[in-house]
Amino acid sequence: MPKAKINGGERSYCADCLWKLDKEYKQKKACEECAYFSKDRCKKTDVSLIPVMVGFNTYFVQADNCNYFAVDKAAFLAEAKKLEAKSRCDEAASLYDKIGMSEKAEALRNKTSESSDDLKTAVKSLTDKNQTLTYFCCHCGAPLKIGVKAPEVQKSCPRCGCDLEVIDLGKLINQHF
Repeated sequence: MPKAKINGGERSYCADCLWKLDKEYKQKKACEECAYFSKDRCKKTDVSLIPVMVGFNTYFVQADNCNYFAVDKAAFLAEAKKLEAKSRCDEAASLYDKIGMSEKAEALRNKTSESSDDLKTAVKSLTDKNQTLTYFCCHCGAPLKIGVKAPEVQKSCPRCGCDLEVIDLGKLINQHF
């Protein structure tokens, strides 16, 4: 028999009951529809989201009684702009797609690929000149290298493990020259 896990308990249901249950859950507001949705935690309330398995589908139904649930275009747009400011362009582009701003999403994706190409060119110019640039982690201050001694761009700090995408290495290397 098919199983469904609801409110922490797993039960077996006949196909008809499971179909009715699935139909009921599809009509509820779901966290995936919200502008503040993240798979692990709600971005607005910072509360862990509890998945509910109904058949083969996963639902996050906490949105049904959430005071911050937002699907309006303004909330998505504000969240996308915040993500763009934090250089999380892929997530911002997916939000722009969600609200129907596909041109903006495509432009953001193109900008991201251009900046990664610019970074590769800048690192290549450093290695061609046989130079290594030392910069520091913005979280813990650990010295990091880019250039001949370290040709790969590090995405996270080896000491503290924090994200290094906030550092614009392309701009840093261009200032070096």
